[in-house]
Amino acid sequence: MAIGALPRVACAQAMDHYTLVMGFLPGKCLQKPELPFCAGLTLKDPAARNLTLIGLRPDAKAGSVPLEDCDPMSGAFSLPTFEGEIDDAATRACKMPAVKLSPDLARSLAEVMPTTQQCAERQYWSRYGACSMLSEESYFQRAVGRAKDMQRTLLNVTIAGAIGSRIKRDALIEAFAQQFGDEAAQSALQLVCARSKKRSIPVLIEVRIKLRQLGTMRTLAKDGLWQEPGSTLRQRCPETFLVPEAGQPVPDPVAKPEVPGTIPAIEMPVVPQPVVPQVTVPTIEAPQFTAPAKPIPGAPDPTKPQPMDTEPMEVIPPLPQ
Repeated sequence: MAIGALPRVACAQAMDHYTLVMGFLPGKCLQKPELPFCAGLTLKDPAARNLTLIGLRPDAKAGSVPLEDCDPMSGAFSLPTFEGEIDDAATRACKMPAVKLSPDLARSLAEVMPTTQQCAERQYWSRYGACSMLSEESYFQRAVGRAKDMQRTLLNVTIAGAIGSRIKRDALIEAFAQQFGDEAAQSALQLVCARSKKRSIPVLIEVRIKLRQLGTMRTLAKDGLWQEPGSTLRQRCPETFLVPEAGQPVPDPVAKPEVPGTIPAIEMPVVPQPVVPQVTVPTIEAPQFTAPAKPIPGAPDPTKPQPMDTEPMEVIPPLPQ
């Protein structure tokens, strides 16, 4: 075993608030299709229709040392990779020490955090959870409770209703503001998008909520949100982005989605044009008039009675008495 550098330990007094990081797995799978949990993910899975837990991250005060890698076992030892073993993030995470949770909490964690199948909770605890100065049981109990609260919000319902279509960023911010107020929507909510690997389309991958320390212990409410006076979180999503559907191909970036509830236009049958008979116009020939022939001198006048063309009649005298 190789001994690495000692981890950086941040003091607990530097903690300012927490960030509840919720992921949207269909968007994650479009960003990184090679992730193990993407195989076989369909709309039938609750994890494909709801926000799921990534982790509860302790955040330091502005200007302080980031709260990371507070677990004294993190990075202190590295296990070797055997011949033929795949060296990926899931394999490395599962080599880390398992978190010690009660059976009920472990089942609840698996429901809201499907990536526990790839030991993601071990890696997140080592990287961030140990900085909370809480026990593993207390830390994950708070994380699971607030994750379930987020799945019951109007924001989660709005995301689920937009699956498979594009949505405006302001629509999600307004859904959060209706439940927790405009100020909370501006200072405690952050939407995170990424580009699809196959096509350059922005897709939703994360929703982050800033919480007070007491807010992690209570049901998600307005007074439990971290609202720094005069600060507005920079949204990391464009004005319009895709809420993808698990297992479906990415739509054409230039194609406009159909508005829900619209009825496609009915195609009218093509009526052939009537055949018009060709009627030929009869031609009337003008009569030919010939001028009468001029009389020939010495010729009989045709307008007068003509003598019969016979021999002269012989007169026979009467017989004597």
